[in-house]
Amino acid sequence: MGYFDALIEKFEDDPALEKAFGKHIHWGYWENPNQARGTLEDFAIAANNLSKLVIEKANIINGSKVLDAGCGFGGTIRLLNESFSDLELVGINIDQIQVQRAKQLIKAINNNCIQLIHGDACNLPQFNYQFDYAIALECIFAFPSREKFFEQVRKQLLPSGKLIIVDFLINSQINALWRWFQKELLSRLITDTYGSKATKEVNFISIEDYKNIANQTGFKLSKVIDINKNVQPTYPVINQIIINNINDWLTAKGLEYFSLFNLISYQILIFEPTE
Repeated sequence: MGYFDALIEKFEDDPALEKAFGKHIHWGYWENPNQARGTLEDFAIAANNLSKLVIEKANIINGSKVLDAGCGFGGTIRLLNESFSDLELVGINIDQIQVQRAKQLIKAINNNCIQLIHGDACNLPQFNYQFDYAIALECIFAFPSREKFFEQVRKQLLPSGKLIIVDFLINSQINALWRWFQKELLSRLITDTYGSKATKEVNFISIEDYKNIANQTGFKLSKVIDINKNVQPTYPVINQIIINNINDWLTAKGLEYFSLFNLISYQILIFEPTE
């Protein structure tokens, strides 16, 4: 079983682990990576800072309607709830246990309205309003189809809205080779190590692939924010808790070194509707 599949059960025996992953299940962001301390406590702060950065780059304002796809434990929604007022916040996640925890942790304040939904981001329910922002923070690689997600969001996003994706991108120079290895081996190794509850297959793509998806679904890529160097301290922290066998070591260290040499890069992508 992948490490994150039974994360909540691990919280009972490890308060430090809960502090690190109890709100966010994504990488951390350090403004100055050289100051990272390599502890779970420091990582918890960095993970929170990544959500803060995404909110900042999206330019979310009071009174907005925000969809958080793959919301996990609702950490980004919690930050929005605490920082803004008069928001319509919707989180959707494929893992019902994570949604249940999010409901326990988050209570609406500041005249905000919060819905936390167990469901598939590639098959969104129909809402009675359109969103100003849709966010998929480090989760879209596990969705059944990026194209379907983009299509679903496009139908329910205002013409002035933004779609914000945070993802691992494959360097175009190795994209073809990566695709072959991903299909034959890498996807299974990654899910075996990190978790397969949400999906049995992960799919990392290039920036050119994203541009093609955007063109096909009524979006344009308006901004790329490369924060790869700022997330590097995540790897040694994560690796020390997930590596239990040789396959874990190959997967975790492989991703770390691919990232270190920018063969995989961690980026914030902002898309806008074209019509």
